[in-house]
Amino acid sequence: MRKRIWQLHSWLGLCAGLGLVIIGLTGSVLVFHRDIARFTKPEIVLRPSPLDAPRLPLSGLIAAVEQAHPDYWVRGWLLYHGEERRDVAYVTPHADSAAWYLLHVDPATGDISGPPVALHDTLYGWFIDLHYTFFADHIGLAITAVLAVGFIFLSLTGLYLHRAFFKTVFRLRWRQSWRLFSSDLHKAVGIASLPFNLLLGFTGAYWNIAHLAEELSHEHEEAEVWTAYEGRLDRLDELPALAETTWPGYAFNYVYLPTAEDRQFYVFGQTPENHPFRSRYGSALWFDAASLEINYRQDVRTAGWWARIVDAFEPLHFGDFGGLVSKILWCLAGLAPGLLTLSGALIWFQRRRRRPPPARPAPPRPAPLTAAASGR
Repeated sequence: MRKRIWQLHSWLGLCAGLGLVIIGLTGSVLVFHRDIARFTKPEIVLRPSPLDAPRLPLSGLIAAVEQAHPDYWVRGWLLYHGEERRDVAYVTPHADSAAWYLLHVDPATGDISGPPVALHDTLYGWFIDLHYTFFADHIGLAITAVLAVGFIFLSLTGLYLHRAFFKTVFRLRWRQSWRLFSSDLHKAVGIASLPFNLLLGFTGAYWNIAHLAEELSHEHEEAEVWTAYEGRLDRLDELPALAETTWPGYAFNYVYLPTAEDRQFYVFGQTPENHPFRSRYGSALWFDAASLEINYRQDVRTAGWWARIVDAFEPLHFGDFGGLVSKILWCLAGLAPGLLTLSGALIWFQRRRRRPPPARPAPPRPAPLTAAASGR
């Protein structure tokens, strides 16, 4: 049984190694994507206005964006409260509502940092596409989901195979031979990163599988065209107060604007709860665009246990809940698949080289002569 598990562990690691390395390395970069954007493009992502400057009405900001870029219309708006980052406006061209672009807007002045940029042309979008889909859309989602499940299997089988290694988990025999050093490194990295591997593998697999299941369960038109709802800005500025009335202290973080085909405001934000594992978008309100009646609400504080767990996936997967310390730990965890793949490949090739040649069969011996055959 142990030998069969070791064979499965080895072959799966060799087959999935490259994909897991790419997922791990891109994940390490994505942990610091906001910090990288601040450092590389501060004039685009950082607001020049003071943090305590009052925000302009959201309807006015959207109208300013559409006036500056008349060939686009705003589909969604991401708000940052009390941060040095600009707001993000998500826009699509009138001629192609399936293509999404983004703009960075100062919420206090309405200053727009530049022309619309396609999501996949940003550093963050490029890494996200590679991390989740390998640039292969839904096929890539399926592949990364399979790899994530395989990563969980590799972690659990590695724990079973090397469970005795806990006694000497920090031993690295680097002065003896490459084979022993590779083996010790593989076991040490695998055991040290095991909680991260299981956590990141499970959350990543869940997101991709859930997304694919939703796509398969709903019929989608081949050429879906969305048009703007004409009255979408008329009562937009009433939403923050209505959300505050519904849930005092509610952080209004994102709004998806109504279309002519779907006349609802979709508001996502965070209820005032001192909990490190809560996403910025876990509590949602859906408003009728004309009457502003609430058609749906989900308060993560009173939601079911599974809804609360799924909401915690975002901070747990990206590691941004504990400041710089958690980011560094999650970044290092993203390097683990690369070290495991490299050390595991070295172990496999070294074992193949040291395997003794198969024994040659002994030459057939002549049958002994019987008394009758020998003439005795």
